[in-house]
Amino acid sequence: MDLIPNFSTEMWALLATILVLLYLYGTSSHRLFKKLGIPGPKPLPFVGTMLNYRRGISKYDIECHKKYGDMWGIYNGLVPVLVITEPDMIKNVLVKEFYSNFTNRQSLGPAGFMKKGIIRSKNEEWKRIRSLLTPTFSSGKLKDMFPIIQEYGDALVKNMSQKVAKGKNVTMKDIFGAYSMDVITGALFGVKVDSLNNPQDPFVKNTRKLFIFDFFNPLAFSEALFPFLPRIYNKLNISMFPNDATSFFKKFIEKIKKERLENTKEHRVDFLQLMMDAQNSKDMESHKRN
Repeated sequence: MDLIPNFSTEMWALLATILVLLYLYGTSSHRLFKKLGIPGPKPLPFVGTMLNYRRGISKYDIECHKKYGDMWGIYNGLVPVLVITEPDMIKNVLVKEFYSNFTNRQSLGPAGFMKKGIIRSKNEEWKRIRSLLTPTFSSGKLKDMFPIIQEYGDALVKNMSQKVAKGKNVTMKDIFGAYSMDVITGALFGVKVDSLNNPQDPFVKNTRKLFIFDFFNPLAFSEALFPFLPRIYNKLNISMFPNDATSFFKKFIEKIKKERLENTKEHRVDFLQLMMDAQNSKDMESHKRN
């Protein structure tokens, strides 16, 4: 039995052409950093340097920093990524020039309706959303939220003290993970969740689902291999996040927003309320101009 198919010369030529074209596409962007004289690990066709993340993102970054210095280039599939670790350069990107030159972020997988969030938005839409959110991060507004953070800080100390009193081992990741989740949910939505003692609470379970990120998720990985796919995913409203979790939070936020619009007497200082106030202020200004 022949192991090699008995194709015609034309068929072999066609297959060879297809393979060459695939290789050229799979390496089309992989010469960029070499042309610029920027060091970095050697990329593989299509996947770039992403397979190195299997060792752990932080560990891989440390290895690259030791080998290449303060700046190096990697490839998330076909997408070139410049990594910088020099403090002044980082400040320049994140503080001085981010509003004019660095407004857009790389997509890390389709997000469905969450594509309209500030992390996913681009160009003028990003600037519009940011101008809406900026007032909520003023020093005065943040000070108003300090009691929320302090409340969960006290709960953190209480939980640790109880475990120590019982002579139990303390898993710091679980303790501080629960503390972080409680502070975030309290500061964002004004919701009180003792996630350490109530791990089966629907809010806790769905929050954890959203925070599980896998670089090798098929949808996220496909975007790295084929950079044109995000536009298709957005059109089809495809999301890499679990539908049950995103639906839970969408309904939850809509419910809270409706209740707060109906009851305007109660004073709240969480981010959701501050964003609603900022939106109302913008709407009033727009109405006055018209």
